[in-house]
Amino acid sequence: MIDKFAIVREDLHRRYGHAFDAATIDRIVDEAIDENKDAKIADFVPVMVERDASERLHELAESGGKGANSRKEILYVCERNAGRSQLAAALTHALAGEKVVYRSVGLHPTGGINPQVLQVLTERGIDHGFLYQKGIVPRVVHASDVVVLMGVDEVPGVPGQRTVKWDVEDPEGKDIAVVRAIADQVEGKVRGLLAELGVS
Repeated sequence: MIDKFAIVREDLHRRYGHAFDAATIDRIVDEAIDENKDAKIADFVPVMVERDASERLHELAESGGKGANSRKEILYVCERNAGRSQLAAALTHALAGEKVVYRSVGLHPTGGINPQVLQVLTERGIDHGFLYQKGIVPRVVHASDVVVLMGVDEVPGVPGQRTVKWDVEDPEGKDIAVVRAIADQVEGKVRGLLAELGVS
């Protein structure tokens, strides 16, 4: 049986895991599920559960002095998830660590991660061992705080509170000097976005 609340749990663990242990988050989700189980429109139950559980976690964090705000989430999107979005993800990890949640995806992930992108990250001492190519999994309930589009116009089925477009050249087929310049540009944009989100 498919757990229709799995995405809700995943999202809340990711956003509040810095403030609460897994058991506490699961307990609050379970309580919200129980309270909404008799809703007339079953399809809306996951939405209501996430809303209610998120509000309770926020209030609990605030009252406990743990920092009420959930971690901001950024979704980086490019065509193949091979270059630009991977650069952005690695740079976000290097600059913000666990202070922000980030993901990178591609509309049509193919060909593996650009080796020159990995080389440039290595030159800068930036970890890239966690990177891998991935496609889009539409998420009905969850919306990132910011969806960053690089070289694509839209991302069907992926909601976001705010969508921005970055005009960044595709590193595919470019020589290493150009890829370094692209990395500089992406780093500047990532730093600016993190500052906007209040992540230091």
